Amino acid sequence: MGNLDVIRFADRARRVAVVLADGAGGGRYEGWHEAEIVIETGFVGARLPLHCTDADLADLALFLEARAAEEEDGRLPDGTATDWPEAGRSAYLRLPAADPFVVEIRDPVQSGVCVQVPLDLRAGWAARAALRLGRLRAALAEGR
Repeated sequence: MGNLDVIRFADRARRVAVVLADGAGGGRYEGWHEAEIVIETGFVGARLPLHCTDADLADLALFLEARAAEEEDGRLPDGTATDWPEAGRSAYLRLPAADPFVVEIRDPVQSGVCVQVPLDLRAGWAARAALRLGRLRAALAEGR
């Protein structure tokens, strides 16, 4: 399988990504995918295990499509936030529908730590992310 990034938020100095755990379908087992959250900034470098499902990937696709539509229409985000994957199972991302864009990485299950990473995302980021995620989901569905 090619690119294993489920989602990648990055600017010139910081990156937050969710990456599938291995090249053989992301460690897929009975509908679950093993992944990790990768945080790289000048201050923090961390990796956290994450488990997500095909339904979680579909939820992320809906978030990205909504953000892309808002950006294309020139609408300002409404300020709500989405937890992905749903809070409570493992570490997760809190994704704001607001600008400036700040990703929160929350790990209430293991460490209890929350890290906020502000990002200066380029125009069109949500549409590009939705396309990448769509390609990954198609490859997973094909079993590649």
